[in-house]
Amino acid sequence: MVPFYFGPPHKPLFGCYHEPRSGPPRQCGVILCPPLGYEYINSHRAYRQLAVRLSHVGFPVLLFDFYGSGDSGGDDELEGIPPHLSDISTAIDELRRRAGVAKVCLVGLRLGGTLSMMAGAERGDVEGLVLWDPVIDGRVYIREMTTVHQDLLGPSFSRPKHGTTNGTAIEILGFTLAHSLLADLETIDLLAIRRKPAKSTLVLESDGGGGARGLSEHLKSMETRLEYQLLPGPRIWLPDREGGLLVPAPTLHSIVSWIARVQP
Repeated sequence: MVPFYFGPPHKPLFGCYHEPRSGPPRQCGVILCPPLGYEYINSHRAYRQLAVRLSHVGFPVLLFDFYGSGDSGGDDELEGIPPHLSDISTAIDELRRRAGVAKVCLVGLRLGGTLSMMAGAERGDVEGLVLWDPVIDGRVYIREMTTVHQDLLGPSFSRPKHGTTNGTAIEILGFTLAHSLLADLETIDLLAIRRKPAKSTLVLESDGGGGARGLSEHLKSMETRLEYQLLPGPRIWLPDREGGLLVPAPTLHSIVSWIARVQP
């Protein structure tokens, strides 16, 4: 694993490059797009393990942090969606340069999956796409985050109502979401995307209640080679007993096996 910064000097992105360790040489690289906020923290260990497993079967892998999150540059106030889509394009260019591959697969959990699908549809050159419990409807996502915030911090002495700070942004479990990001989140509707996001797409769902099956039906109309898998397991992004830095081995195995199958 090689940690480094990349991208323009005024907007440095932090990434960890995993060189192919064994297996047949692959002509495709993999970029792991993380979720944001507290979901980033809770899924960090699983993402690191996924990067290692992919590298062990011959894929060059880039795990990176969006600008303003993790170890990338920027302050801790998460901003709008267009800059995050630009970050994915910067990561694609970096992996192609570093690994010498033309084909790229994107893997994203939760909002990372949403951004990956949006970027793929915008670019039109993504080879494979893994949507792991993606956020399909932005308004639903905001309600879910607010509920988690209230459930975990409601009994505390601070008695937070909606996590609003100074009337200018919303704080969700210690992460400040700017109004520009909230406004963009409210517009998210993956069922409204009409352009094929990738040549091949895998949709993974953990509990069957997140609407991913409906998304799969929508994707079928775009002529992408689609596979839908329901893999019951913990929602690792949640900051409670169900999540908490767990590594869902069956899900990681399924992702690695699918990418290796469609990109031999």
